[in-house]
Amino acid sequence: MILNSLIIDAIKKKSGLCFDKAKDYDILCDKIFSSTNRTIGVNTIKRLMGYIVDDRKTNEYTLNTIAIYMGFQCWNDMYGAFRLDSEWNYSDDTVYVQDLHLGSTIKIKYLNRTIIFQVVTFKGIQALKVIEATNSSLKADDILFVEHLRRGEILESKVVYRGDKIGNYRTNGEILEMEVIKE
Repeated sequence: MILNSLIIDAIKKKSGLCFDKAKDYDILCDKIFSSTNRTIGVNTIKRLMGYIVDDRKTNEYTLNTIAIYMGFQCWNDMYGAFRLDSEWNYSDDTVYVQDLHLGSTIKIKYLNRTIIFQVVTFKGIQALKVIEATNSSLKADDILFVEHLRRGEILESKVVYRGDKIGNYRTNGEILEMEVIKE
């Protein structure tokens, strides 16, 4: 089970953690214990936050512990407060690269870094070309294959072209700001 993104965001806000380092999950376990006097294993937290993927069912004790940490009496109270049953026409601050017009420009900021991308076609696939990068290991003209960009998440590209070299790229912080400049 992976927690709903609304609950994950609330946990991030309460804990003051970004979950961009493995150590953050250990810190959250300590914070939960300090606040509730109840324990949750670090691998359980990683699974609930989507860092580890498996199909295990989460037990009631764990869900209630998270709810207590978040200031609720039990999981059902917290679940009801977040209205997690469904949401039509939601907005999640996600930009899907395939949905953008060629030539669109996207500016993202994370940590103290800024990157401006332009949507291009590369090898027959819509991709992001770096136009400008400040304080980043990306360089102008790098081509990244990315499905989407989402505020509050890291940017990760498993395939990056730099001239005739192929590599990959992952931010060390989550996207704080994102703007589609021109479409």
